[in-house]
Amino acid sequence: MIEKKFLVLILSVMFGFMLAFSEIYQYYFYQNDAEIGDIIVEFDVTNYLGKTTSIFNIGGNTLKFVSETKYDDSWMFQQYSLDIFVDEQKQGTLVSTYNGKRIKNQFNGINLKNYNVENAIILDNNLILDHIFALYYKNLPEGKYSAFVPYLSLNQTTWNNAIVEVEIKYKDPQNFVILSMGLAQNVAFQDGKITKFEIPSQSLEVTMHKKEQKAKDYIEKEVVFESFDSFKLEGSLMIPKEVVKNKKTSAIVLVHGSGSLDRNETMGILTPFLHLSEGLAKEGYIVLKYDKRNFTMAKSGQDFSQVMPEAFIKDAQAAIRYLKTLPEVDKDKIIVIGHSQGASFLPYIIEGEEVFAAIALSPALLEITDQMVYQVEYQIDYYKKQNINNSLDSVIEMLEDILSEGKKVNESMKKGEIDPNELYLDNYRGEFLIQWSELSRNMVEKFVNVDVPLLIINGTKDLKTPYELLKEYEKELKKKNDLEILYIEDMSHELVNFQTLKFEDKVVDQIVLWLESQGL
Repeated sequence: MIEKKFLVLILSVMFGFMLAFSEIYQYYFYQNDAEIGDIIVEFDVTNYLGKTTSIFNIGGNTLKFVSETKYDDSWMFQQYSLDIFVDEQKQGTLVSTYNGKRIKNQFNGINLKNYNVENAIILDNNLILDHIFALYYKNLPEGKYSAFVPYLSLNQTTWNNAIVEVEIKYKDPQNFVILSMGLAQNVAFQDGKITKFEIPSQSLEVTMHKKEQKAKDYIEKEVVFESFDSFKLEGSLMIPKEVVKNKKTSAIVLVHGSGSLDRNETMGILTPFLHLSEGLAKEGYIVLKYDKRNFTMAKSGQDFSQVMPEAFIKDAQAAIRYLKTLPEVDKDKIIVIGHSQGASFLPYIIEGEEVFAAIALSPALLEITDQMVYQVEYQIDYYKKQNINNSLDSVIEMLEDILSEGKKVNESMKKGEIDPNELYLDNYRGEFLIQWSELSRNMVEKFVNVDVPLLIINGTKDLKTPYELLKEYEKELKKKNDLEILYIEDMSHELVNFQTLKFEDKVVDQIVLWLESQGL
């Protein structure tokens, strides 16, 4: 009979031996040298198991992704689960299983699109780093491989792109590059662990060492102000440190595009209003940005299906009026900057509000259902020109399906046959779409009749409000003497460089130069 103390000793030694093969690593995630999150990876080489927890603080919200991946002894994934949280509220669980030939997917028990693909590797978005560990241990030779990106299978608009071609190139056995969709992901290993992961074109970097953060040039305050119906809008007021006490300063309101967007217009890793607001604050402007009411309602679990476009206009007007109450603000020098939908709504927003100037970033110029059809037709034409090796066939097919549906909606709108209570294009209630259609008619005329100086900026790689459309109406728009139009090369609709996805600093530069020309 083994004595208890020896049994405890044996178990302790065995347990310690087992733990030696399961390592936990801490990483820090940076974009443009600003820390936006951290990542914990647990990797078990004996049991072929990887776990990653990624926590990102983006646009005032906390996104958390908790994953577990089971591999076979060749490091091919067999099962993957991903729990998604927003501000600690669980949104659901994605489960993917793979038998080497077919990938099956479910979200909260609901079947999603499945994929027939052999010998696929797994590389999910949201920096699930244990997938990179598995790739390292799999020790693949240089070459091209099919990769499964589970996160893209969640959405109907992206699930046809969940299987992508990646190319692996080695600098040396410990350093390699993953090339995918035009992006280079640089990976560095040392002693069996990732020491650095970066996507240079997006200024993204994951490192084991915490960086010293630079001091901000502005003070950012959380604010709450009421809209027309007493709804409380939450936002950030950014005040440059150089603002002299008792001296009033020019101020800017940022108005979002369509969708349920936070104050930074967060769209995945893109946060255009974060960079725009920081750039303008550094130039000495007070900036107010706020969460859209549908975002605030969704965050607290409220139903926002009854929110109408006019509410977004009145919310922006409430933001202007709030700025005028602040002692730091020169109420005669308030500028309104709208992006996409917010740009198109500018003529309504500034009406009667006595602002100094308005700036429209990537505005739609057509009635909204006309614009949707134009946009998708433009995208199909664009991707067909890029589809040299048929790699974009699935994207084009998806867009053609969207176009077919869009044309039906467009025709119904013209005939007055939109049912206010029906859902259209998988997203819009008929009542919402009808009001948006009414607001978006004769937009060129409305811009011409704006009674303050107006700047319009568009990117030459905008696939949603293409610059060619703006060019078509440029002569008519310039009937307004104090209207200026600027084009930024290679900028997309989201105010980022089309290739690198990095925020286009020229937006800030051009806005500041134009405001200076207006006497600010």
